[in-house]
Amino acid sequence: MPRELITIQIGQCGIQLGSRFWDLALKEHAVYTKRPIYDDALSSFFRNVTEGKNPVELGVGNGRGKIRSLKARSILVDMEEGVINQILR
Repeated sequence: MPRELITIQIGQCGIQLGSRFWDLALKEHAVYTKRPIYDDALSSFFRNVTEGKNPVELGVGNGRGKIRSLKARSILVDMEEGVINQILR
């Protein structure tokens, strides 16, 4: 059963708080999973995609797939593009 979460981060404060949330989610996952694998727990918050100009989403599979490039499931809304560009780097 899919358990995917999508966050909506609005304004500079919301975007910066959301950025810290993603950092903490990864750190917490690393505490419990010592190997860099893409499993069900991580798939709730992130998409695992190939790198490059046209990324392809990699499924969870058997829960032992390697992490390639994680993309947070998030919508960023701000009138000033500088804050969003800083987070997307």
